[in-house]
Formats: sequence, C-alpha cells, structure tokens
Amino acid sequence: MYAYIDVIGTVFFTMAWLWLRSFEAKESRVLNRSTVSASDYTIRLTSVPEDTTEKELAIHFAETTGEAVAAVHLAFNNSKEITMYVHRGKVMQQRYKCVQKIRYEKTMKKENRGQRKRLKKLMREREDLTLLVRQKDEKRSRVVSQDQKAIQAFVTFETEAGFVAAMTKYSLSWFRTAWCCYPEMLKFKGAKLIIEQAPEPSTIIWENLEYSSKGRFFRKCLTTSVAFLAILFSVLLTFLARDFQSKVIVNASMPCPAGFFEQDQAYQLELVTNNLDLSHCYCSTLGATEQWNINQCHDHLVTTGKATATSYGAGFIVVFMNTAFTWLMDHAGAFEKHQSLDHMETSNMVRVFLLKFINTGCLVLLYGQKWLQNLVGISFDDATDFNVEWYATGGTSLMIVMFMNAFAPHGGSFVKYLRQRAKIRRLERNLTEDKETKDSQKVWYTQEELNDFYRGPSFRLHYRYSQVLVTIYVCWMYAISMPLMPLFGAVSCYVSYWVDKFLFCNFYRTPPMYSDDMGKRCTSLLGYLILLHLGMSLWIMGGEEIFQGEPLSGEDYPVDVRKGIRSTTLQEKLLKKHLLPIELTIAVLVAAICLSNVSSTFLKRVCGCLRCLTCSKGRKLKNLKNNMNTIQVDYSSARDREIIKGLSSYNILQNPKYQEAFAITPEFAINHNRVTSIRGYNTKEGDLCLQQTF
Repeated sequence: MYAYIDVIGTVFFTMAWLWLRSFEAKESRVLNRSTVSASDYTIRLTSVPEDTTEKELAIHFAETTGEAVAAVHLAFNNSKEITMYVHRGKVMQQRYKCVQKIRYEKTMKKENRGQRKRLKKLMREREDLTLLVRQKDEKRSRVVSQDQKAIQAFVTFETEAGFVAAMTKYSLSWFRTAWCCYPEMLKFKGAKLIIEQAPEPSTIIWENLEYSSKGRFFRKCLTTSVAFLAILFSVLLTFLARDFQSKVIVNASMPCPAGFFEQDQAYQLELVTNNLDLSHCYCSTLGATEQWNINQCHDHLVTTGKATATSYGAGFIVVFMNTAFTWLMDHAGAFEKHQSLDHMETSNMVRVFLLKFINTGCLVLLYGQKWLQNLVGISFDDATDFNVEWYATGGTSLMIVMFMNAFAPHGGSFVKYLRQRAKIRRLERNLTEDKETKDSQKVWYTQEELNDFYRGPSFRLHYRYSQVLVTIYVCWMYAISMPLMPLFGAVSCYVSYWVDKFLFCNFYRTPPMYSDDMGKRCTSLLGYLILLHLGMSLWIMGGEEIFQGEPLSGEDYPVDVRKGIRSTTLQEKLLKKHLLPIELTIAVLVAAICLSNVSSTFLKRVCGCLRCLTCSKGRKLKNLKNNMNTIQVDYSSARDREIIKGLSSYNILQNPKYQEAFAITPEFAINHNRVTSIRGYNTKEGDLCLQQTF
C-alpha cells in the first residue's frame, strides 16, 4: 500500500513539474513580448580588437545588417581604475556631506561662538578631504595606464529588427567559425566576432569584464575547495554533537527485565533502587516534576535533558551553518569575478542550495558511515540503515531542523523591518507642524542621507530560491517514511510566500532587472528530485527492521539471531514484492529520460549537419522573431518616452550603482560615457565647494 501511494504521489509531482516547465516557458515568452528592455536591442561582442572605436563598430554593423545603430559602448581593461574611482568616490561623498554641513551652518545664521567654531572645523575638514581627493587622482594617474585597450563592446540597434539581423548573421556553425569558412564581410578589422544577446545593463559588473574565462575557472575551483572544507567543518560539528548524544544516552540502553511494566510501582522502584542502570525503565513513565521529586530518577532526568538539548543543539548547528554557507558563497561569488549579477547569483544559488541540502538532508544519512567517521576522527556506533534507532536520533534531528527552517530564514529580515518601522514612527512622532524634527541632534544634511534612513536592504533572490529548493528537496525526499515532512514543507512555503511578499512590498529595495535564467535553473533542479525521491523510497522501504516484505521468489531469508531481524543482501532487499511498483516507476522514468535525450541529441546533430551543409540558420531566426515585442517601437523613441523597463543605456556612468560609487550626478553621466572623464570636484556638489565664501 505504501509503495502504491508513493507512486501516485510521484506521478502527481511529475505532472506538476512538467506543467511548471510549460507554464514558465509560456509566461517567459509573453513577458518578453510585452516588456521593452535595453537588451531587446543590444548585442554583446565578447572580444574586439584593442584599438576599436565606437564609430568604427557602428559603421561596421550598420553596413553588415543594413539597420541603424543607436549607440555603441566599449568596455576596457580598466578594472583597477574602476576600483580606484570607487575609493575616490567614498572620499567625494564625505566631502559632499562636509560641504552640505557648511551650507547648513551658513543657512541657519546662528552668529555665536559655537557656530563659528563648528564652521571653522568643517572648513578644515573640507580642505583635508580636497587634498585627499587630489592625492588619489595623482596615485591613479601613476598606477593606471593611459593607453587602455578595448576588450568588449555593446552595440545597441535602433530597432529590434537590427538586433535580430545581427544575431542571425553571426549565428554560424562551429565549422564555419573555427575554420576558414568565416565570411570576410562579417570580420571586423580582420578579426572574427563572437556575439550574444547582451545582459540587462543594470546587472553588468563592469570591473569584472577584464577577467578571462580561465581566470574565473581557477577562482571557481578555489571557492569550490573552500565550500568542501566548509562541509567537512559542518560534518565535524554535527558528528561531535551526535557523539556527545550517544555517550549521554548509553546508560539508558540496558534492556528492561521481562515483565517489568506489569509490576506495581513499588516493586519497580525497588528494582531501580537496587540497580540504577534500570532507572530509565521506571522513570520514563513519569513526568519531569515526578522524576525530580524521586532521587533515583535524578540521573535519568539529567541524562534525558542532555540528550534532548543535544538534539536541538544539532538542529541549531545545521541552521547556523546554513546561514554561514550563504555568507561564504556571497563572498565566493564576488571573488569569482562573474561578468553579470545574473550569472553570479545563479551560480551562488546552485552552490548554496547544494551546500544547504547536504548539510540539512544528507548529514543524518552519514552518521553510520565508518569511512566518514575515520575522516573526521570521531567514532561512535550508529544505525547504518533506516531502523527504529535512526528515527529516534537522526530522524528527530531532521524534523527539528525542518521545523526551524520554516521560520528561521525570515527571522532576521522581519526583525530588521520591525526595527526600521519603529525608527520611522519615532521620527514621525517628533515632527513639528512644519514637518521638521524636534530632535536637534537628528539632522540630515543631504537628501541622500534622508533617503537612506527610509531605504530598506536589497532583496536577495538567489537566497530565497535556494532556501525553497532545500525545503522541497528534503521534505519530499523523506516523505515516504515521515508523513509530517510534506506538511512542514507546505507550511514553510506558505510562510515564505507571505513574508517575502509583505517585505518585498514594504521593506526591500527594487531589485535589478534579472533575467529568467535563475528561475529556469531552479525548475530544472526540481526534475532531479523525482528520481532522488524514488531512490530514497527504495532505500527506506528496503529496510528489514520496519518494512520487511515478502521476496519475489517466495523464500524466507535466514534470521540474524543477534539482531532479531532477517539477514539480506542488497539484491535480496531490492527483490521484494512491495518494492516492485517503485522499481517499475524508476525503470519507466529512466527509459523515458534516456529516449528523450538520445532522440533530441540525435535530431540536433542531424539538423546541425544539414544546416552546416546548406548554410541555413535553422530555428535560430524563428525563435528570435517569436521573442520580439508585440508592438514594435524604436529604441530612441522608447528611451525618450521612458517605456524601457529598467536601465535604458549601457553607459557605465548611467548605472545608479556606479553613480553612487563614483559620487556623480545623473546630469554628469548623460554628458559623459568614460570613467576617465571623472575629474575635478564639481561632479556632485556643483560649484559650491569652489566658492571662497565658505
């Protein structure tokens, strides 16, 4: 019966997953056709000749495609320069605040000794910061090479038709790209060009474009090694807790005498008094208060308390390590130098999910593995199969962890929200009729400072995706033997949905315009859970102590007298009648996956060869046209009418993130497109800082 219920649940899960994939693809296509973004018009050249100019690229693609080019933006090997400008920007922000404080003091016109003293101090601070900015400019001019080389380019066409034409012309087969069949008319300055659709401009990390794919691969290997060490550290902590728990409850492992529970309490207490090792037989039937009042039960009560505390402690260790994994992968993602936020957060999401899944759902399966105990240097006896002892230890710890995971990930964000709301309410209660604060100590000298007071943190999309994936994986993996797990998963997803929705509308900042890559990656990962669940169901229901079952051959297996259970091999465990529905389901799924992959791969190879021989574009052009906007609009018109979703330009200076980092204004960014154009002190505060009256 259990196997048939599990197969029915698996079929429903598979159908839901297939529907989700279809719905996701349909919605993605609808959103792409109804949303105007800068990437709809823009291609990215992954490499260009070093002496490339914007005008040359614009002429080349206009002649190649026959469509007008609206803008071209180059990326240079200036990661060091961008970093130095970020440091310069921090000083400029301090200087700007200092100038605004001077403005405030002069505006208030409090002619007294204290005001003159504060003003004099601010003047000295401004002079010091001005000198520091000059020193940073001098250092940058010495360190940074003036002869910067172009490494990538972003070409924005006036129409989507121009974008489609460029993508179509440069979508060549690998044979034509690698060998001598590359069309000469497509070459730029004698070099072959490789193009792709540009990511959204708000997600580009410009200082990372200089790093090569080999360098990023090496960095990723280092961070993967660090992640492996983090998992070993988590294993060590949980094994220490499990070892302590096993030592604590070892005294309560003596079997109770035959007929013990049929005797009256006076006789039971007498037996316990003569042999305190049997205290668990008598004391476990009493409440905590009754145990405390009986001297013979003190040790048992303390032992039970320690064991329970250790179980909860192991759960808190798992939750703490999950938080540590998120922090670690955030820093690892920055170290790996991804070229866009999309790629970085998708990579972080997958690895955070894997680390949390291993730490949350797999460590309890490894307690009885001797090779792992030898690796971490801790040895204890634990169940190697799903028996009563495993459910009393590992199963209990897992249930505690999943219950805490329903609420713990949201606790920190919700506390921050409550603190911010309390801070804002406290401020608004102290406002005068003129909307000025009564607190003389609370003064905001700039609009940016007041905005920061009300602004919430960033919405961490990859963190939410990984947390939901871990919950679904663990709960569905153990669903066959722990019926409460799907309930915990449903509660966790319900809480996560409403908390994130509430905080997203009332607390978090507007996130960058991500693509749908992260969501599609999560959907694809859910597909692996189907086979994982069926494999775990085979393992759990193949256990001899709880699910014995009948063999397919009809013969009984020999009984292990020492353990009181039947002794079977792996083959004998799998060849049981009650496992047959699950095994047939696995066989059908594996066969369907293999046939689908083989047929699709074969068709792709055949179609690829035919396209190579006939020089056709295949479905590439059709897919690009299907994703074009329903109502066509020129890029310049869409930009001027402000109907472009997200950032409309690939100018690094127009990215709000870099505007804040460089301490420049939007007006300055519109008239410049190179980082090297940032000069002087009037990029943010106007001419105020140059006046001698202050």
